[in-house]
Amino acid sequence: MKTVDIVERIEGEARLNCTWENGFVKDTQIDFLNFRGFEYILEGKPALDALVYTPRICGICGQAHLKATVEALENIYKSLNEELVITNKAKILREIGLNIEIIDSHIKWFYMFILPDVIKLKENDLKEYSPLKGKRWLEACKTASETIKALAIIGGQWPHTSYMIPGGVVSDPTLLDLTSMMNYLDLAINFFEDSIAGVSFDKYLSFNSVDDLNILNEDLKYFTNLSFEYSLQKYGTSYDRHLALSDSSISKRGKIRQRLTDKLDLNKIKENCDRTFKVEEDSKNKEKHTWSKAVTYNSMFYETGPFSRAMVSHREFIYELHKSYKDSVFTRVMARVDEIAHLLHSTKELIKQVDISEESYIKPKISLKDIPKANAKSVVEACRGSLYHNVSIEKGIITKYDVITPTVWNLGPAIKDEKGVAQKAIIGSPSLDIAKIVLRSFDVCSVCTTH
Repeated sequence: MKTVDIVERIEGEARLNCTWENGFVKDTQIDFLNFRGFEYILEGKPALDALVYTPRICGICGQAHLKATVEALENIYKSLNEELVITNKAKILREIGLNIEIIDSHIKWFYMFILPDVIKLKENDLKEYSPLKGKRWLEACKTASETIKALAIIGGQWPHTSYMIPGGVVSDPTLLDLTSMMNYLDLAINFFEDSIAGVSFDKYLSFNSVDDLNILNEDLKYFTNLSFEYSLQKYGTSYDRHLALSDSSISKRGKIRQRLTDKLDLNKIKENCDRTFKVEEDSKNKEKHTWSKAVTYNSMFYETGPFSRAMVSHREFIYELHKSYKDSVFTRVMARVDEIAHLLHSTKELIKQVDISEESYIKPKISLKDIPKANAKSVVEACRGSLYHNVSIEKGIITKYDVITPTVWNLGPAIKDEKGVAQKAIIGSPSLDIAKIVLRSFDVCSVCTTH
């Protein structure tokens, strides 16, 4: 038997195809059917225009795309031994902006995307978690909205800010601005304590064992109880290989296959288009079923995202959960919510480090228009995982721009007989509802995937 279902509420939509045997998913295929074409749009544009275009690839992770673009352009200078001086203030403001965007995304994802589907395994009435009217749903929306205001203070707007440019940032927050940002983050911390974890913030940050699950209250306790009732600690396992291409204020770069290493070579990242539609090719090719490419590191599929970051960084609570529940839906969801707390703590510390007397921007001595030909790459840890940009320019004009998003890493199609990360995770699911929860556990973004 085969079923086909449209998965919505994923920043766009996807088509999930499942083949069943004895009541379990035997095989699966994930289709992203909306083509967008940002890589083509960027060709022939002035290099600095990418600072306006790439944040619009996604309405959720525009900061990550902006940071990836600006660092790719700065790496062009570095490749020519003309490395730009970026002040510590500019570096911190960029990191703060990225962190706030991730916090906002994780809160929305938990309350609008994954938790409602898990609750529906038990009952149809979402009650206080009902969209647009449920008390907790509305509180989560308000918290996310208040949090993102902290980013708008330094970015001028959200989404689609362009305040990062080669040489720094065009933002000079005052002490009052920094105080306001702290206040917004304190509201999010209060929500985490009162509604998400149900324990004090400091107590949660000290969690380091599976037994700490018993201390949880409120929504994480609710999620944990439902997960164990419906065996989400057993479903959703994949290759259990993890990759974080960049470091951040709370995580390290590296990969885990059989052991952890921080030695990464971006030249080992390869895209595969065997099952991917191409603009200029015949769409009747039956092997091709999606606009998503597949991507591997050193010829192997790797999962990326908050769970992988926690594993590579050996964050104790998630690392201990993994020992018991592997790379299951339960561990993956817990890792994303756990990252909210660590990002809130880290971001407040970063705000304290901002020296408002320091320069925000130092103009490059050489214009990109005066560079005959160059290429550079950059990597950033975004909401959903590792983001990769690769730009080539000639006399300031983009000749090629390649983007590999986190959802491509996690949701890309098979290569030959080897399943993509999410495909492998979905196989073995006992129902379509569970299969869709496994899919959602990767925090899917259709629009990023088909950029």
